[in-house]
Amino acid sequence: MGLLLTVAGALFALLYVLYAFIQTLRGSARAGFRGLLLAFLAALLPLAGLVAGSQSAAPHPLLTVGTQGVGAALAVVSLLVLLLELRRPEKLKGSRGGLGAGIGLLLLVASVTVPMTATNLLVPALATATPIRLTSVANVQSSGGTLAPTLTATPFPTFTPTLTRTPRPEATATATRFAFATRTPPPTVTAPTPCMALALYNVNVRAKPDTGADLIVTVPFDSSLMLVGRTADSSWWYGSVGDQEGWVKGEYLRLSAACSSLPERSSR
Repeated sequence: MGLLLTVAGALFALLYVLYAFIQTLRGSARAGFRGLLLAFLAALLPLAGLVAGSQSAAPHPLLTVGTQGVGAALAVVSLLVLLLELRRPEKLKGSRGGLGAGIGLLLLVASVTVPMTATNLLVPALATATPIRLTSVANVQSSGGTLAPTLTATPFPTFTPTLTRTPRPEATATATRFAFATRTPPPTVTAPTPCMALALYNVNVRAKPDTGADLIVTVPFDSSLMLVGRTADSSWWYGSVGDQEGWVKGEYLRLSAACSSLPERSSR
């Protein structure tokens, strides 16, 4: 993996050198986005290859040599580009040759420092780490050792309350006799059947069956009266003429046959 990254970095370094020559010959003032991207990949990929190779147990010997070769070639060619850029009006301002030379020097320094750091710091740190060895129960017993028991906490059973429904006492219905009072309707008064009478004279209708009682109205001769009651001796008859009611003396009336069945009426 590290060697592959180094080869890819060398390819991008070559592309950057070609881009720098072309832009310098064309008289471009400064490095564009493409130049910066190529320079970044030419520096990053070889460094990543060095780091990946240093972490392995047996690093590939071509990693350091390849990184040094890429760095040296990039630095030398970039110096040539730098000489061509001295004839520009801008001189070294925004120089592509200076950028390439700086990346080449960085790769040369990293080809020495990264393996050295991995050899002197990383490998001793890994060598001093004490691995943890797991010993089974059978091996401990066979060697005569004593295995300390491991206490395991046993959880207490969880008490879950259960709701018990208590039945309610059932009410027993008891039939109770009630005496209902029955209202007795009042007796119905049966109105008497009236009869017709004829006035033989001009007849006075009075408030009471008495000739000295108050006069209510005088009925003309040959007028019809409707009678509904009488005195005990049938000398006075109670009836009505139009909307006037009162007592009339029987000797001044011609009674019909139905008048004999009229009931007695109180004079009060």
